[in-house]
Amino acid sequence: MNFRYKGFFLLLFGILPFTHCISIIMAPQPLTVPQEKLVDGFVDTGKDKILIIPVEGEIFERKIPGNALTKDRDSLVSLVKIQLSLALKDPDIKAVILKIDSPGGSVTASDLIYHEILEFKKKKGIPVLALFMDVAASGAYYLSMATDHIQALPTTTTGSIGVIMFNINAKEALDKLGIKSMTIRSGPNKATGNPVEEFTPEQRKIYQDLIMENYERFLQIVKKGRPKLKESDVRRLADGRIYSVNQALQEGLVDSVGYFEDAIATATKLPGYRASRPGIIPKIIFYSYQRLGQENFYQIESNSLPANLLENVLPFKTSPDYRLHYLFSP
Repeated sequence: MNFRYKGFFLLLFGILPFTHCISIIMAPQPLTVPQEKLVDGFVDTGKDKILIIPVEGEIFERKIPGNALTKDRDSLVSLVKIQLSLALKDPDIKAVILKIDSPGGSVTASDLIYHEILEFKKKKGIPVLALFMDVAASGAYYLSMATDHIQALPTTTTGSIGVIMFNINAKEALDKLGIKSMTIRSGPNKATGNPVEEFTPEQRKIYQDLIMENYERFLQIVKKGRPKLKESDVRRLADGRIYSVNQALQEGLVDSVGYFEDAIATATKLPGYRASRPGIIPKIIFYSYQRLGQENFYQIESNSLPANLLENVLPFKTSPDYRLHYLFSP
């Protein structure tokens, strides 16, 4: 390795642990139970509240693994469930706004959040609005079908209605190196998806059938969540493509276009919104794991536990993920 690069990595690994230790000493420890906080810029005028729940990043049901310097973090499914459970116990919460900025994620995780929102609405009887931020695609669009109104920013990208499974095949490259698979299996389809073996026609059909079954479920969820759309329209729109906000509005995939303040105004007009008294302006709140300070709407994150600096510097790789995904992945 070039001496200059050696020096850089020595400096990097010498400084980062030291700076992390300083941050541990000086920064307040995160809370184990989220606390209610007022969104900065909104006046506390009375008891009524509108809760902001962020749904950000890829949607998975498993914990986010830490490393030597960070703890495991709750999955997005768990974080949404925790916040809905807290909201269920608070009689002053009159509406919920999901702040969605996500390309989607696993089929199961997307469906779990969809289910939790429906159960919350059934028990609480208040409106839930989806506010699409930068991207709200695939699994993120799927879970928004449980809401009562979808508003998008003027620059939102949405759609990507479909199912995908990631896989690679390295057989040809390994054959050139004289490397062969020695997999021992109980049946011909037990190792389906093995990256060092070609798909047989039967194996490809197994996966295609699985994908199409989940695709059909996605279509039915969209049909239920967008009752004004004909099934033929849903199938036409659900070819995996993404849509600009103007296209989505024209096709009926979203209900309105606007900013955060517009979402607040819309939420107070949805069926099921019941103010404690006429004319009262609701407080805008969120739940946070941080002890200090208010946050404005754009700073509210799905998991506000601080990420370690190493995560932003080093290209850590995760193991291959062979699950089915409702995911926008160009």
